[in-house]
Amino acid sequence: MSRLLSVLLVAGLAAFVGLALAHEHPPVSTIDEETARWIARELPAPFAWVARPFSWIGGWIGLTALGLVAAVVLVRERAWLDLGFFLAAFVASQLAVAALKDVIDRPRPSAGSAVPLPDSYAFPSGHATAAAASFGALAVLACERLGSRRARTWVWSGVVVLGLGIGLSRIALNVHYVSDVVAGWSLGLSWLAACLLARDRLRRAG
Repeated sequence: MSRLLSVLLVAGLAAFVGLALAHEHPPVSTIDEETARWIARELPAPFAWVARPFSWIGGWIGLTALGLVAAVVLVRERAWLDLGFFLAAFVASQLAVAALKDVIDRPRPSAGSAVPLPDSYAFPSGHATAAAASFGALAVLACERLGSRRARTWVWSGVVVLGLGIGLSRIALNVHYVSDVVAGWSLGLSWLAACLLARDRLRRAG
């Protein structure tokens, strides 16, 4: 498992760094701009309405609600190591996103959005990062507490669908470019892997 997590950590970071370096240059910039223009002109309006709930779940409203519930459960269990893992995946990942946005300084799509554009920069997508890191951490903690293999499969399937939906919703609403979202997924997965590796090392040490 440690080897798999290490591969995921390195691969996610490599993908993120590659997109951070390439997003201003073809073919990445071409794909981003053409997709944003197509969405502004051609995407049927119902898709934007379908995208909104996914965007809300992956935003501060959904993250705060789910985060508080998970934190209360872990405190009641006195699962302090799991609580630290959860906070690192949940809170620290968003702090990292905020810092990276300011460093990379990429404007959001200008082709036209179905919702008001946030004031923050675009790269990487905080929603996509949370979809991988925060909801991935919730899935890990939930599955460790489930005895049924079928239940664990359903949890992971639901988180994957939710994570994809959250990221794609930001593209459909034209508040992020494709590369912003893919970079967010990559960053979130690598961050989740790093948090899991750190938790495993602390468990062995403790």
